[in-house]
Amino acid sequence: MTINKLLVVIIIIFIKFGGCEKVFKSVPVVFKIYENESVLLPCYIQDNETVARVKWYKNNRLLGDTLDQHTLLPSRMYMHRNYSLQIDSLRAHDTADYTCEVIRPEPLGPIKQSHSIEVQCSPTVRTIPEEGFLEVRKGEYVDIGCEASGTPKPTIEWRKNGEAMALLEHRSRIRFRAEHRLLAGVYECIADNSVGDPVKAAIRVIIQDAPVVSAVRTFVHTAIGLRAALQARLDFAAPPAKTAWFRDGRPVKTDDRIIIMGHENSHQLIFRTVRKSDLGNYTFRAENKLGMADVSFKLTGVPNVASFKVDPSLNKATSTSFTLIWEVDSYSTIIEYNLWIRPYYGSRSPIDPDSVSTVGPAYFWSKIVVPGDSIDGPIHSASYTVRGLTPSTVYEATVTSRNRFGWSKTSAVLHFATEPGVGRTLPVTIDYADITPTLEEPESEQPENITQAHVFERLNEMPMSDSGAREKLNVIVISFLICSIIWLS
Repeated sequence: MTINKLLVVIIIIFIKFGGCEKVFKSVPVVFKIYENESVLLPCYIQDNETVARVKWYKNNRLLGDTLDQHTLLPSRMYMHRNYSLQIDSLRAHDTADYTCEVIRPEPLGPIKQSHSIEVQCSPTVRTIPEEGFLEVRKGEYVDIGCEASGTPKPTIEWRKNGEAMALLEHRSRIRFRAEHRLLAGVYECIADNSVGDPVKAAIRVIIQDAPVVSAVRTFVHTAIGLRAALQARLDFAAPPAKTAWFRDGRPVKTDDRIIIMGHENSHQLIFRTVRKSDLGNYTFRAENKLGMADVSFKLTGVPNVASFKVDPSLNKATSTSFTLIWEVDSYSTIIEYNLWIRPYYGSRSPIDPDSVSTVGPAYFWSKIVVPGDSIDGPIHSASYTVRGLTPSTVYEATVTSRNRFGWSKTSAVLHFATEPGVGRTLPVTIDYADITPTLEEPESEQPENITQAHVFERLNEMPMSDSGAREKLNVIVISFLICSIIWLS
C-alpha cells in the first residue's frame, strides 16, 4: 500500500469516529450543584452537521433515545430540541457521568461527549456498633467506627469526652487495647464536607474493671452530742459494685440514729447524735466481680490539723524574733500546743556541688509548749513570739494541738525569716511556762518527744573527741535527772 493510500484510510477512520473534526460546540463540564436544584447538560452540535439520532446515558445505562419512543426519560428529566438534557430536583443518586451520543449518517461514525454531576449533599454518619454503645473487659480490644456518606466525601475527626484526639490521619475506625479504665468515655466522630453543618455521632465505651473509691476527708473531727457524717465517693465501678460500711471489720449496724445514705456516686454514713462509743475507725467498701476497693475513715474528737495564718501586720518580725499565729478546729477545749521550730538549711550536696539539700548537719527541732485556752470552740486561735533567733535566717515551724481526746496530726510547715541584724546568736526558745527548752532530734520526720533513754543512747554514741558536745549533753542529762527527782519527791 502506498503512502498516499495509507493517508486516505487514516483520514476516513478519523472522520468516521469523530477524530479531530470539531463537531460539538459545547465542552465537557463537571457540575457541582446542590440537592433540589436543576442542571442543564449541553449537547450542542455544529450547525452544518447532520444528526440522525441522539442518545443519553447515565454511566453505562441508557436514559433516552430520540428514535425509540419506548425509551422514556425519568419524570424529572427533559431533552430539549438542541439535544441538551435538563434534570430537575436533583437527588443524591443523580451523581454520575452523563454521556451524549450523536449518531450521524454513514460513512460518518457516532461521536460522544460526557459531563459529570456531583450533587453536593451534607454528610450523614452511622456508628459502629449501631447502638452507639460498647462494653469490654480490661485488657480486651475496643473497635469502634463511623461510616460517613455525602458529596464530596466527608472527612472524619474524633473527640473523646469533648477533647480533640491527636490522630495522624482522618480515619473512620479506631481500634485500641483497653489497658486502663481511663480509656473509657464518650467517643464522638464529626463528619464534615463543607456542605451544610457537620454531623456528629457518639459511641459510649465502658471498660469493666474493679471499683475505685475516694474521700475528700478521711479524718473527721466531732464531739459528743453533735451530728457527724463520713462521706465516700464511688469514682468508678463497671459492672456496678455492691457497697457497705464497716467498723473494725464488722458491718455497721444502722438504726434511727445511725443511717446509711447513697445517691448516685456519693455514699454517707451519718450519725445524727454522736456518742462516745461511735468514735473509732470505719471503712467504706465497694466490690464487684472484678475486684474490691476500700477507703478508711477515723471519727474522732481529736482536734483537726492546725493552720498557720500569714498576715504581715500580725506576723511581726525582728532580727531575733518572729510572731507566729495559727488556728485550729476543736469542739473541745485545747489543753496545749506543741510548737516546733528549726532553722531551714540549704547545704550543698556532696554528689552535686550545684544542688541544694534541705538536710543539714544539725537538723534539730526545738519544741515549745504553748498553753491552750478555756474556749469550747469550735475555732481556737493562738499566737506565740519566738525569741533568740539568728538574724537573716530562714526557719520552718509546725504545730500540733491536744484536747481531752488526744493530739492532732502535725500541721503543714510554715517557712519564715528574721530581719537582718548584727552578730550571730544561737537560737533560744522560751515557752510560757518558763521551762528551759531542749534541742531535740526526732527519730522520724514527724516531731516527737525525746525520752531519758534517748538521751543516754545519744550520749553513749557520741565520739570521745567531741568533748564540747559531750559536756553540753551532760548538762542536759543532769538537768533532766534533777527535774525527775524533784517531781517524784
